[in-house]
Amino acid sequence: MTLLDATTLLIHRLRPLTAGLGLVLAACSGGQYSVPEGDSAGPGPSQPGDGGGEDCASVFAERVQPRLDFCRTCHIPDGVGDVEEGRLFMLAEDESQDLDNLRASWERLGGNNPVSRILLMASGTDTRSHTGGSPWPEGSAAYQDVEAFLLGFDDPSACGGAGGGDPGPDTESFPLLGSKHGGHIWGDFCASQPDSAPLPVDPRTLVQAGANEGLAVHYNIEWRDCRADPELVQEDGHPTTCGEWREKYAIGERIMRGNGAVGSGNFFAGDSAGGAEPFAFTVSAEEWNSQWQSWGVFSRPENFDYLVSQRFGAPLSSVPNPYPLAGEDPNASNGGSGQLPIAFTQTREADGSWSGRIGLTCHGCHSGAAGTEADGPGLGVTYGSGSSLNDVAVVARDLGFASQSPIAAFSLFGTSRGTNNASDVNVFVLLEGFQPDPNLFGVLTSGSTGSMDTPAWWNLGHRPAKFIDGYFPADASRVDLIFYTPLSGDPEWVRAHAQAADIWATSLKSPAWPRAIDTGLAEQGAILFHTKDLWGSGLENPVPRPPEGNGSCASCHGAYSPRFANDPRFLDDPSLEGVAAYIVPPSIIGTDMARLQTNNDAVNEYGANTFLGFSETIGTPHDCGPLNRPSVRGEREPGYLTPPLYGVWATAPYLHNGSVPDLWGMLDPDSRPEIWKRVSTPAPEGAGFGVIMGSDTDIDRAYDAQRGGWRYEEIQCASGSTTTPLVDCDLLPVGEDPLVQMAADLLYGSLIAGWNVGNVRALAEFTPQQIEDRKIYNTNLYSQGNQGHAFTAVLTDAERQALIEYLKTL
Repeated sequence: MTLLDATTLLIHRLRPLTAGLGLVLAACSGGQYSVPEGDSAGPGPSQPGDGGGEDCASVFAERVQPRLDFCRTCHIPDGVGDVEEGRLFMLAEDESQDLDNLRASWERLGGNNPVSRILLMASGTDTRSHTGGSPWPEGSAAYQDVEAFLLGFDDPSACGGAGGGDPGPDTESFPLLGSKHGGHIWGDFCASQPDSAPLPVDPRTLVQAGANEGLAVHYNIEWRDCRADPELVQEDGHPTTCGEWREKYAIGERIMRGNGAVGSGNFFAGDSAGGAEPFAFTVSAEEWNSQWQSWGVFSRPENFDYLVSQRFGAPLSSVPNPYPLAGEDPNASNGGSGQLPIAFTQTREADGSWSGRIGLTCHGCHSGAAGTEADGPGLGVTYGSGSSLNDVAVVARDLGFASQSPIAAFSLFGTSRGTNNASDVNVFVLLEGFQPDPNLFGVLTSGSTGSMDTPAWWNLGHRPAKFIDGYFPADASRVDLIFYTPLSGDPEWVRAHAQAADIWATSLKSPAWPRAIDTGLAEQGAILFHTKDLWGSGLENPVPRPPEGNGSCASCHGAYSPRFANDPRFLDDPSLEGVAAYIVPPSIIGTDMARLQTNNDAVNEYGANTFLGFSETIGTPHDCGPLNRPSVRGEREPGYLTPPLYGVWATAPYLHNGSVPDLWGMLDPDSRPEIWKRVSTPAPEGAGFGVIMGSDTDIDRAYDAQRGGWRYEEIQCASGSTTTPLVDCDLLPVGEDPLVQMAADLLYGSLIAGWNVGNVRALAEFTPQQIEDRKIYNTNLYSQGNQGHAFTAVLTDAERQALIEYLKTL
């Protein structure tokens, strides 16, 4: 037993005596202190004494006890504050015990010496880090009220000093939990406004140099308005009223949602049936209907549409997305009796009639599924979630070879199900034409960006920049239609539709977690997320500390809790809730560097001379070219852009390359699997040998609510295997020779699109086992490392569980 423990025990045993002494003192001092019912020696109901001012009982009831509710969130039995140091200050869920518990905590912490450690910790002035941040800043009304009351334990007249200090903002009236679920402020505002209503300021435009300077949430990139100068940019400016916004939203929704609607977009055809070369990137309904013949089954299955969606990893929606079955006339059957997955759409002719041709849409990479529509709003098909389901190579190989179309080329854009290499910026800037540019050689030798996990669209409205490394300003919307651009390369179609597509995508909302939330645990997580300094005293975090911010998760990812979003110590303006604008240097984030190294200075400079890069604005006050050009970024180091976290529970796996299967692994780096595979949807009874099932999206069966991600099985390393190379410890099935691994990495990292060239084997016919093996994620492969985000290793398991519960509320 320590001396402090012994002293605390002695005080507890002497409490009846001190209570009696208190009665005597109260009688002698004119009633400044009296003892309430029970054995508490603290201040109770009384009349003001000779010292004047407020009596301690009213100070406690009116000024102190309400402020203990914040402390009670964590400092209760089994809360995250129930640790060795935190137990020195403990409360109970029963508020009637607050006075006794506060006094006991004050005594355990050494009383007023001369300032109680309760105040030092809660104000952030103690040498030891307080996980709960600084809810009572020094000089604030909260600080002075609690200080006066605690001093009253020694001298009751001190309670008269309560009521001073800076009242500060009324943040205590805001709840700890609450979420906008992403989207964009204009969509939220116009939901209840007439067409004539002027649009509010886009919060992203507030992210300028100096924004949030010195505050808890840190920004190091700025918003850029790509349409500010109409003389330079020959396309529509931003909408100014709800009516203009609704008009653009309707155009964008028609292009982007698909489902065979008139005006739906499809690959390299804009919103037409086939683009400059009709049907170049479409397949006929006959070719679509014949896919089953390569599955090893004897006839077309009755559940053909469902099996196609599983094989491709493209979910089916309840909204009609028709195609004609064999012998059907699509124009006599409202498009046909078949149902396409959301990654496809039947195209329309110029007169609006059905074409009988099936094209690709962006949803193959940008949308997925979680649960069913019966689980809650926005569930089932999750538009804009980013897809961890799709196998782009299987789609391209099956349809490309069936139709002898260029679709087959997309089989080069992914090594495993759920990832893709579609954001090949270095390739795209070259596709606009070779230019006599000194950076051309650097682009040609930039390497391959490798595997990517597509970010969620519903977070775009809270990002001043886009792409994993913040390559383009968020307002640079031309690139959003890169795959819908007509083969003619006509920029006018892009000019006329890019902003509308962006408005629809940024307006999407994330689905709410559909099961019960442990509110108490989630509130603890909200406090940890916004205030726990991961580099605090005693944690000895080996990762370099970010240069600004409060060292919490919110410092990089933004503030979401209404309590903290409305706190001026966190954000310049509450409308910045959820905005993330921090590009994290490699020394801090520590994740796989392949993508960042590929998008090098040459790629950024070359990209500024392209239509996608708004070349007409380069060098002007509204320069909207790549943000990572040395001439633009200045002293800021290139890195990875921290994403907003709306709907994060539904976007597993994590990191920019999808290498970490769940949130627990993100917070506990040592628990990440090396080689893993998501569990598959159970096959229907009687399914044939060639039937391939996709990743399971049933929330009750396949989602691990404790770990925050889809269930997976860990695969054992099988170095040297010649049958399943995706489970090799090395890149190639040649044993454990690091020289071969290094040589392969050098090839992929030095030759533009090298990773894609390495996937040429995907052009061969896939066997069922090979398709099944593509579900395996191997972190040993180029660009697929699961390292980084290691600063969260300092968290305790209890803190991780609280954070995961909180993240489910976003």
